[in-house]
Amino acid sequence: MIIAEICSIPDYSKKYFMRKEMYDNIASKFKNFYFINCHLIVDKEKINYNKKIFRNKNIHLFHPKSYEDLNNFLIKNNIFLINNLSPKFYHLKIHMLLKKSNIFQVYIDNLGEVSNYKIENWESVNFKKKIYFLYLKKLAYLFYRIFQNLGIINQIDILYLARNDLKKNYEKLSFFKFFLKPRFKKIKPVKPKIGFFNKVKVNEKFIVFVDANLNHVDILMRGINLSLKEKKKYLYLLEKYLINLKKLYKKKIIICLHPSSDINFYKKYIKSVKIVKFKTELHIIKAFIVLFHESSSITGALLLKKKIINLSYAPLGAYMKNRGKIYLRKFNLINHDLDKETSFNLDKRTLLKKLIRTSNNYDKYLKRIYFIDKKYKDVNKELSIEIEKYKKNIIN
Repeated sequence: MIIAEICSIPDYSKKYFMRKEMYDNIASKFKNFYFINCHLIVDKEKINYNKKIFRNKNIHLFHPKSYEDLNNFLIKNNIFLINNLSPKFYHLKIHMLLKKSNIFQVYIDNLGEVSNYKIENWESVNFKKKIYFLYLKKLAYLFYRIFQNLGIINQIDILYLARNDLKKNYEKLSFFKFFLKPRFKKIKPVKPKIGFFNKVKVNEKFIVFVDANLNHVDILMRGINLSLKEKKKYLYLLEKYLINLKKLYKKKIIICLHPSSDINFYKKYIKSVKIVKFKTELHIIKAFIVLFHESSSITGALLLKKKIINLSYAPLGAYMKNRGKIYLRKFNLINHDLDKETSFNLDKRTLLKKLIRTSNNYDKYLKRIYFIDKKYKDVNKELSIEIEKYKKNIIN
């Protein structure tokens, strides 16, 4: 038996570090873990990877060169599979092959990311993009669900879900759901992920900015492509704002880059602030204040009751602004606009009082959105339990 995740990615850095603890735990405990990366057959592009990021020798990579190659691998191995592939048209053939091999599949959604289709793919884009996203996401999902109902694609056996509000939506009856079987056979609540929480002491040593990547594909897809001049201005204002906070609170500043950001570009234009990569969760645990535009990593900061400021900047576009607004509305966070002079003229005591008052109220929002009670386990423990069950079923 092998344990694997099927994916389609050009680079492993984001994928691996997003759930590094989980992958390493599985590989160590069960002596194997495979990434089945289908990027070559889906996107016809070379996969760039650095083997040095995988320090665990039990982690293996399989890059099928064709659908036949993938099918042969699926047939000859007994696989416990993490399947977080999207239901988009270009992944349907892979989902069909998984049905053919009748593989046990689980889906993991433990990051607690807050999203909204209408805000991200309708209100934030022009008419042409609205149609494109309807085709890419809604129409493809409809076909995927119909194929599941017809038995062409298997249902996912278990969804590990960190969001309580989403579970209620999944279970809510609708006209559409009345005619179609559920996408997931079983939904298992899990705690939202907080990396390093049990390994590093929580403190308030740094002021941490969580980067979202100026060139992120989600931004570019929605028509925002800043010129070099605009990027330089943004980085100048960001650095100016962060230095101001440093002077107010006498704390060291850390910029935690998105895994896909170019660290050399940021370091070229920001000279007086430390910039790191692949260490976001670690520094959030050590943060006095956490700042962000939009990021799934902010879930950890909320759960740790960190003082949080949302930053906005109009040239970053409607998508970034609206994604930030989701968090502002749900958690009543403080917002500062880098375009406004008032964001640079801050009163130390007034701001701190507001931040403390806001963070003290997180719980009433968190309980509504996430599974945070002590009775819930993290996904590492739940996965281990299920893998052990699967192994016993194979033996019997």
